[in-house]
Amino acid sequence: MPKYHHHVTRTVLRQHGAILIESLIALAILSLGAAAMFRAFDNLRALSHAANQLGVDTRAQLGRTEAR
Repeated sequence: MPKYHHHVTRTVLRQHGAILIESLIALAILSLGAAAMFRAFDNLRALSHAANQLGVDTRAQLGRTEAR
């Protein structure tokens, strides 16, 4: 059987390189988006906790005001 040598042209190599770079950029953007989402969730949790604590403090203050 004849052996075939697979010759890859420079254009094809450049195209593969461009696809690889585009994929890495897309992955980096997705990673940044995920990091921002997790940070937003942390901020939302902190805000929820603060709002809950404010509600508890307000109810306690109202209770003390009504007891007077």
